[in-house]
Amino acid sequence: MIERLFRLIKPGTRQQMVCFHHAGGSAEYFLPWKTDLPPDTALYAIQLPGHGGRINESLLHNLHQMADVIAQSYVYLPARDTFFFGHSMGAALAFEVALRLQKAGRGITTLYVSGRLPPHKNTNTDFYRQSDVSILNKITQLGGSALDYQQPELKDLLLPIFRADFTAIETYQRQCTELLNCSVMACVGEQDTEVSVRQMSEWCQVTKGAFRLQVFPGGHFYLNHAQKRLLAFINQSVAAQQSSKECKEYHDEI
Repeated sequence: MIERLFRLIKPGTRQQMVCFHHAGGSAEYFLPWKTDLPPDTALYAIQLPGHGGRINESLLHNLHQMADVIAQSYVYLPARDTFFFGHSMGAALAFEVALRLQKAGRGITTLYVSGRLPPHKNTNTDFYRQSDVSILNKITQLGGSALDYQQPELKDLLLPIFRADFTAIETYQRQCTELLNCSVMACVGEQDTEVSVRQMSEWCQVTKGAFRLQVFPGGHFYLNHAQKRLLAFINQSVAAQQSSKECKEYHDEI
């Protein structure tokens, strides 16, 4: 179960990053990231039931249920500095898991959220209720290729996944009465039509820790074209936090 849910993309011995995919995505989306992370950083990617290599399993339709499943299995991962990255639906899911882990005494170091409204804001959309054509048009609008879904077999395979994920994220609700203690880094494409730079800045309201907003060129899927730039930002901020932690530990010892 743990290997299916947390796909190990790259081993590492010092710290670990766990990535949460967008609606309709899979763990495989993060495979290219392994070349741009430091050798000592392990990379895991969440593989939800019904996605990727788990295509034959039943889909989940509730984001809180997804978060419960992930948080319950997280205990099997190594206990070391952990950073979450979530894009779009994955940002909300990563936040929910981080909140659950904090309550359980295994808080993460930093939460990177990308291309998603903060959890206390609703999109007021209901594509999960709409026709297949409307969902396909939405996917194309976000940056997906309509040609990928013209084959009937492929469309029949993928549409239930998108509908389930849209259901999960569009019915998701959270009042931020509980705050994270970890740092939160918000990332957004400057031409993103799903969330504005100003709206991404409101992620500062979910944490007691440090907050930073980083803007990248591109739209909702800016990370497809700005992978190296995004990971350079992540690597730099991770290294800075690690250095700060080591300095604090040194001064505590003396």
